[in-house]
Amino acid sequence: MTIKDKVIVLTGAGSGLGRALAEGFAKHGAIVVGFGRREAALKETAAEIANDNFHWRIVDVSQADVVADAIQSIQEEFGRIDALINNAAIYPKVSFLDQSPQEWMEAMNINVGGVASCCHAVLPIMMQQGHGRIINLGSFADKAPIPLSSGYSASKGAVRALTKAIAADLGDQYPDIILIEWIPGHLNTQMSDYTGIDPKSCIDWAIDLINLPENDPSPRIFVENEEWFPPKGLRERLKEKLFFFRKE
Repeated sequence: MTIKDKVIVLTGAGSGLGRALAEGFAKHGAIVVGFGRREAALKETAAEIANDNFHWRIVDVSQADVVADAIQSIQEEFGRIDALINNAAIYPKVSFLDQSPQEWMEAMNINVGGVASCCHAVLPIMMQQGHGRIINLGSFADKAPIPLSSGYSASKGAVRALTKAIAADLGDQYPDIILIEWIPGHLNTQMSDYTGIDPKSCIDWAIDLINLPENDPSPRIFVENEEWFPPKGLRERLKEKLFFFRKE
């Protein structure tokens, strides 16, 4: 499966997983437009890739108007957007009470607000063209938060809910627009203090997600390269048993 000539918008392209994905996508022939807040970091990514397939925009995803203008310019330049990967996130490793409420909200504004702003700008384009893949970077941090992670953990729980809610709004009207929460695992980046697996090992996984065939428009969760199905609660299991007995 190929991503050659697909137009991919990738946030957080200035470092870590974003830089690795940008390089991998560009080498596979995709047109990659990377967003980032720091010009110097984006230029470093471009220099490492050294490929005309990579383009970049200085975009703070927490600023909805800036995001909307950037997405519109991409649509005008390339005619379509095939995939959006919401990778940009911050992880302030600080105790909840050692932050001001404004500092705590910064993680929500970037990690959740940025995802919402990018989805809001891209979805009308995908709906018009009739296809698209939106991949939101997730985490299990909200399930078992560790110390010094309140902002990050709360934001990742919100990203999961947002992904599901957007898919619910789309319903089955657009079966070839698929929303995905992707949890690539513990990566060797600044966010993990440079422990974990090489982000470049995630490139093929991401390409597979971009190429997911039209199937079920409901949101899907992938951990590394495997689809993950949340454990069913008691009420859901009882409903399934009741439905089974009624069929019998």
